[in-house]
Amino acid sequence: MSSLQKNLLKSKLSTSFTPDQVIPEEADQADEEDDEQAASNTPSLSPDIAQAEFAVPARRPRRQNHTATPWTAYWRASSSPHLSTPPCAFKVYYTAPTPSASKSPTWFIFHHGAGSSGLTFSLLAARIHESLPEVGVLACDARSHGATRSVDQNEGDASLDTLARDFVNIVAYAMGLSSVPLDDKKPVEVVIIGHSLGGAVVTEAVRRLSEFWPSADIAKPVVIGLVVLDVVEGSALEGLGSMRSYLASRPQYFRSLEDGIRWHVKSHTVRNAVSASVSVPGIIQQGSNGRYNWVTDLSSTEPFWKSWFMDLSSKFLDARSAKMLVLAGTDRLDKKLTIGQMQGKYQLEVLPEVGHFIQEDAPEKLAALLEQFWHRNRRGAALEMKALNANSHSWGPSGLPTPAVMPRPNP
Repeated sequence: MSSLQKNLLKSKLSTSFTPDQVIPEEADQADEEDDEQAASNTPSLSPDIAQAEFAVPARRPRRQNHTATPWTAYWRASSSPHLSTPPCAFKVYYTAPTPSASKSPTWFIFHHGAGSSGLTFSLLAARIHESLPEVGVLACDARSHGATRSVDQNEGDASLDTLARDFVNIVAYAMGLSSVPLDDKKPVEVVIIGHSLGGAVVTEAVRRLSEFWPSADIAKPVVIGLVVLDVVEGSALEGLGSMRSYLASRPQYFRSLEDGIRWHVKSHTVRNAVSASVSVPGIIQQGSNGRYNWVTDLSSTEPFWKSWFMDLSSKFLDARSAKMLVLAGTDRLDKKLTIGQMQGKYQLEVLPEVGHFIQEDAPEKLAALLEQFWHRNRRGAALEMKALNANSHSWGPSGLPTPAVMPRPNP
């Protein structure tokens, strides 16, 4: 059983509730502690942005507020383009890069995990764009997830091939969202980020980008970085054996949207109440009887579970771009990744005191890692560093130049 499922099952025994149970009005000590933790992990936004779409309350009440937050608090726009095969109307959330005459557009493009939605990256994306206005951020709801809808009612295909093709089409769509003309001499740079199942999808998509690219009329971007969040082939395959029991342990429905948000926070599925308030509305929907049900029927995707993660470690290590793996615990590393990390084939980062949803539990810390990763690996970074080092020699007492300190290589 993976660490994620152990934690979820353990937390269920102590904090979960059935849909018909009433949540006490009194706020307990755990709620207050969660409040403080959520506040500390919430992006600190500038006054200009706080007055616009990315507003976050400057002062939150002592008791947790499980009221839903609209996606417009963190993203500037959304759309529903008809893309891919079989066709879907994909729900896309994005904030375009700020135009720059001297720089080509750059995008951070995200893919969520099974049962989640693009809104899981809301706080993270807002923080990145606030810090790097020249970088656009985009996330979408995968087929059969969130607000994405099938055009021909054929939603049964959850194969890795189809999900990867979908994502490549989303990347191609992002190329047309930049507010500056695309220049072949300055191709668009992208950093691809995937969480959990999304990590497997983006790894496959990067590997088959040319094969799945939808049109020769759309210039392909330069993938300067591949980032996988908290998924490893070995532990993922091991954890599939307990997936049925985990799905059965979840509430089948919620009486209200607030109840859904509350359950995710109290069960520690998401440890940041601020993030849960915007992400949970993307994964449950109100039915005709007034109850809120899960958008995605994960049990129906069981035939695809194993194929999602097979050979993930090898594909990740073989990807022809800079790579970073961010984990919630070192016990998730399998043999191939352990050897690859010792050989310096990718950058490994471990974030302590977070759950499986790293992007929601610690958006500030993860944003800082992604920003550093981009600065280190973007096109021209090596030339800029070389020039910097050439101009930063100092003269020692012997009259000979003392070389500048070189940057630390990728782990």
